[in-house]
Amino acid sequence: MASRIMHLAMGKELLRLIEAQNMERFLIGMLLPDAVISGDKKTAGTHYDRMTDGSHKVMDFFRFFVEYKENILTDSLYLGYYLHLIEDCIFRRYIYYDLGLLEMRGKIGFLPQLYKDYHSVNGYLVKKYKITSLPVAPHDIDKEDINRIYPFETDIFLRDMKDDMNDIYRNNEKYFTARNADEVIRQCVEICSAEIAALDRGEHFTSPEEYIWETRA
Repeated sequence: MASRIMHLAMGKELLRLIEAQNMERFLIGMLLPDAVISGDKKTAGTHYDRMTDGSHKVMDFFRFFVEYKENILTDSLYLGYYLHLIEDCIFRRYIYYDLGLLEMRGKIGFLPQLYKDYHSVNGYLVKKYKITSLPVAPHDIDKEDINRIYPFETDIFLRDMKDDMNDIYRNNEKYFTARNADEVIRQCVEICSAEIAALDRGEHFTSPEEYIWETRA
């Protein structure tokens, strides 16, 4: 899925196009699904993954929408969370299918190199998108209803994320480059802003079924 710095860059770009009731809450929501530190990220359920059949999976952001519709329409934090799920769908489609990396899953050395690429690209994104600080979480966020999904470890997550701000752009990525990051951010901002406009009309612009992926290489 997209790195947390990528999500923050997407959030900052979206805020240039939309009016959020609370910018800080919006950006925290944009990061929150990844704020799983001590738990098992695969089973935490923060991304609403589900199998569609024996070999395909989907990130069911519509289920999150149904559960938290009123919050999404009135609270920037929930809107940010909702858009994070859509962004990860777009990112997964881009990296698996547009870049053709689906077949690389499970191969020795792939994930460590991909994570190295992410860290290098972080250095590029921090400068390009002028990420000078991290959003501040509400002091009582652990008491908010969204923690029914998972007891998010927001403070620890944000402290850990500070290290990403110091990543250095090496311009030697193998699988995922700065140019790739710019493209997927462009796609995410375009689709998410269209989804926000559709929500204002009581509609949806996109759907989970557009992003189903194969779970077997």
